Amino acid sequence: MIAKISSTENLGGALGYNFKKVEKGEASILLAAELYQSKEGRYTMEDVLADMEALIPKNCRTKKTVFHCSLNPHPDEKLSDERLTQIAKEYMEALGYSNQPYIVFKHNDIPREHIHIVSLRVDSRGQKINDKFEKRRSKKITDALERKFSLIPSSKVTDKAMKETPKIDTTQRNIKEQMSNVVRMVLKHYRFCSLGELNAILSKYNLAVEEVKTEFRGKKYDGLVYVPTDDKGGKISTPINASDIGRGVGYTAVLNKMQKSKQAVKPLVPTIRGKVLQTMRTSPQTEEELWQRLEEQSLRVFIRKNESGRIYGITFIDDKEGVALNGSRLGKGYAANIFNGYFSNPTDNPFLDETLYGSPSVHLDQSATVHPSQLNTEESDNLVDELIEDMADGSFLSTGNDDWKEAAWQRKLRRQNKVNLRRRKR
Repeated sequence: MIAKISSTENLGGALGYNFKKVEKGEASILLAAELYQSKEGRYTMEDVLADMEALIPKNCRTKKTVFHCSLNPHPDEKLSDERLTQIAKEYMEALGYSNQPYIVFKHNDIPREHIHIVSLRVDSRGQKINDKFEKRRSKKITDALERKFSLIPSSKVTDKAMKETPKIDTTQRNIKEQMSNVVRMVLKHYRFCSLGELNAILSKYNLAVEEVKTEFRGKKYDGLVYVPTDDKGGKISTPINASDIGRGVGYTAVLNKMQKSKQAVKPLVPTIRGKVLQTMRTSPQTEEELWQRLEEQSLRVFIRKNESGRIYGITFIDDKEGVALNGSRLGKGYAANIFNGYFSNPTDNPFLDETLYGSPSVHLDQSATVHPSQLNTEESDNLVDELIEDMADGSFLSTGNDDWKEAAWQRKLRRQNKVNLRRRKR
């Protein structure tokens, strides 16, 4: 359940927006706390406005005295009016508004039913209701309500939503809207730690993302552009700036997603690594065979090649779990150059080497139980491979130096490049 909170000084505007929906039959009133009710049991715009205005002291220093919030359950959630009313009560109480006058509207003007709540941010003495870290507290409250009432988590993207998200169709006029739908769904459902992994996911929808660096009035800016592609990954249209597509799909949003994904993907690494190992030990002779056999394991593979046909990047995608992992992230023996070597000479299969990959008799489920220290060791071992893959792909996005090892390697690579440039100049 997602809560969207806003504050305003226009009480009439906030109430008018909701009461107009009621008049049109697009909304209904579920609850009114501490507000006047007529003898007929009705609430009118005029009465509610007068009640609330009377409770705001004339000497109130707070300018934005109005609290306006919408609570949005998951689109697949179907809740009764009684349950929505209970959720609204508990939400307002937990946020600190239990003693405030407020009114709850249920909107049904779109297929996804949701509620709006209008209240006051100041009490009868003119003191402001505590709003410190309000959005952060609100998120904790909605998460707790989801657990208490067994609601579908707002972060979950259903299989239906994924299947109904179409590929980008450049023959249509609403390309920006199509891009927005695809990217928002991907950012909501998938976890990835690099632009290469994100592009592996987006390729399914004929879309790619690129990092751009610009300079304006002496300041450097980082940004993203999205570009439609064909089924082979070739660009077929003009790139569009993330800022032109909409909020929540730009550089900062993608960067935050990558940072949060770093820890989230670790528990999934052993299982995916086990599936890839099991598949490679069947000795697929071609990339098409690899793709087919991984699909039987509920995995997709995205292979990147340079102009000479050499594999420089490989990403494994689990659509159900919502994760994309570069080969090097699975372990040193799963980097792109290992797969390039194998498909160059399929008669020599390194994955059959028990000294490097373990015994094939080990059950797949056991591969999922890897000690955290082992993961950290593999992570540092594969850092160089991962950086090389991303840089070769032209899609290396800084992650705010949150990993000191990664930051150290970045500095080392930059120093080496500077040395090489100096030597060339001489």
